[in-house]
Amino acid sequence: MTARTDLQATLATRHDEFVDLCADLIRRPSENPPGDTTELFGFVTQYLSSHDVPFIVVAPEPTMPNLYATFEGGAGEGPHLVLNGHLDVFPAGDRARWSVDPFGGVVQDGKLYGRGANDMKAGVTASLITYTTLYRLRDHLRGRLTLTLVSDEETFGPWGARYLIEHAPVLGDALLNGEPSTMQTVRFGEKGPCWVEIVVETEGGHGGYPHVSPNAIREMTHVLADLDELRQMDVPMPPEVRNALEQGRATLDRQLGAGATDTLMAVTVNVGVIEGGDKVNMIANRCRAEVDLRCPVGVTLDEILQRVDAIVGRNPRARWQLLNSSPPNVCDPEARIFTLVKDNAEALSGFRPLPTISLGGTDARLWRLRDIPAAVYGPTPHNMGAPDEYVLVDELIQTVTTHVLTAWDFLV
Repeated sequence: MTARTDLQATLATRHDEFVDLCADLIRRPSENPPGDTTELFGFVTQYLSSHDVPFIVVAPEPTMPNLYATFEGGAGEGPHLVLNGHLDVFPAGDRARWSVDPFGGVVQDGKLYGRGANDMKAGVTASLITYTTLYRLRDHLRGRLTLTLVSDEETFGPWGARYLIEHAPVLGDALLNGEPSTMQTVRFGEKGPCWVEIVVETEGGHGGYPHVSPNAIREMTHVLADLDELRQMDVPMPPEVRNALEQGRATLDRQLGAGATDTLMAVTVNVGVIEGGDKVNMIANRCRAEVDLRCPVGVTLDEILQRVDAIVGRNPRARWQLLNSSPPNVCDPEARIFTLVKDNAEALSGFRPLPTISLGGTDARLWRLRDIPAAVYGPTPHNMGAPDEYVLVDELIQTVTTHVLTAWDFLV
């Protein structure tokens, strides 16, 4: 207990360091698209080297490098814990809509601003601090600790975590990830994203002669309206998952907005891209849309795609194709990694996080799909993907501290 008490006391003196590191990560742009993380990756490798931490680079796509580092504890055999974070972030968008520099790493009124502040450079900060801190204390630990920092998460990770898992020994016995979750919840699963492209083509013609050809844009609006039928699909969610979501309903809806829990239990349909037509006085002869469908636990991707095929097939001028997908996934919320996260978070804040499922996708799914417990615990996603994204400094500090102490407890 003395070593752990000393560790916790030391962490309490390092809060400014946590904030400074996260701000430095924000100041290295890593927008995806285009997905080039080389500047940020260089900073991360310099940081690890400055702490005398060895690492291995895996970069099948040179502009989207990944790394992993691993060490054996000096106290004997034990479990293998993996830390995971992604380096790429959403695009900052129109800079004029930001009140601060999206890559300035500015702290104002207890908030650290910047693109990626909560998704997920706060989580990367937690992973880096956890790994470098415990590397110095490795003689006290049993088993193995592995750090994975990857690119390409925002586009399903074909050059990132998916590649790394297939080519490096990074599966372990449990995963700890710092994606945004809110301090009041710990995620044990997530919905399955399913991205489809729909194209409608017609003959087209002069805009003054609408009788000669259907308008592809108008036809597309009918197809997209029909896709909303998916929202009404019956979801036979496993009772234990539904019960966990119901128990956390009040907390989740308070943190993420009224209706968040209902959204977790339903298929959602979001038209993220639509384009068509060549000129205002022409009948549009082509329209293309990209649609993000999210499948709740209890609905399979095959079921969703069969429904999509039937709906799009009602219009002989429309066709569709699958762009990317990942199945909904869960793991045991009573696994030891979850108990330790909840214990440490409660000791720090007085509130015991409730288990729930993520609305968005994370790389943690790749471990869950291999039957490895994967816990996601991180800050509240304030303005995630929007202008003026920020992380509360207090939540950043709690995330980092919870991760360090949880990894310690898992390995002693």
